[in-house]
Amino acid sequence: MMINFNLQTSLVLLAAITLSACSSNSGSEVVNHQANVFVEPQAASVAPQSDDSLHNTGGIEYLRIRHHMVECEGYQVQHCLLTQKEGSDEWTYFYDHIEGFDYQWGVDYEILVQVQEVDLGLADFSNQQYTLLEVITETQHVSSDAFNYTTYKPHERITENADGQFSLLGNKAFTCTDQSCGALSSAIAQKQAALLSFQHNTDPAAPLVLDAVLCSDATNSFASSCL
Repeated sequence: MMINFNLQTSLVLLAAITLSACSSNSGSEVVNHQANVFVEPQAASVAPQSDDSLHNTGGIEYLRIRHHMVECEGYQVQHCLLTQKEGSDEWTYFYDHIEGFDYQWGVDYEILVQVQEVDLGLADFSNQQYTLLEVITETQHVSSDAFNYTTYKPHERITENADGQFSLLGNKAFTCTDQSCGALSSAIAQKQAALLSFQHNTDPAAPLVLDAVLCSDATNSFASSCL
């Protein structure tokens, strides 16, 4: 009887050990399964992704562009396009570059552009990038029609390249008559701001013609006396 009791006790203990082991293995499987579920998103997050610094907003804009540029000041002095957006009658300065657009002075344009947002991490730069999609119309301006151009510091922004030959901001050439050259030289010598009247040449790539200096005055009083 003693032998049978010990045998039964051993069997009971063996069964308990077996159940404990099974329970422990089952718990291990649950932990491993949960770990796999947690790891999978991490693995997906390191897969190659598109560059977040440039994402397409899907925006397409219509722009009307005038036949001459203007001086403008952002992070530096430059020439800006004069543009109108669809549904607007107001001409505004356009500070950005339009990729693929070959602008010519003396030509009016209607264009479609793709607008994208960019993240350059630079406070002084635009967060929009423009790419030309289509030139809708391209109309050469009549050369005999004059347009006004304002320069606040002609002594810094107008360069004389040769006798009677100048350039605006170093990138748009113009010529002048004896009278207009004399008036311009006087404004430059006195470091005055000036309101100039230009005409286009028949060839848009040719220099402008300075028709007259309409007004010039000291910078601090120029707006009230000339504009």
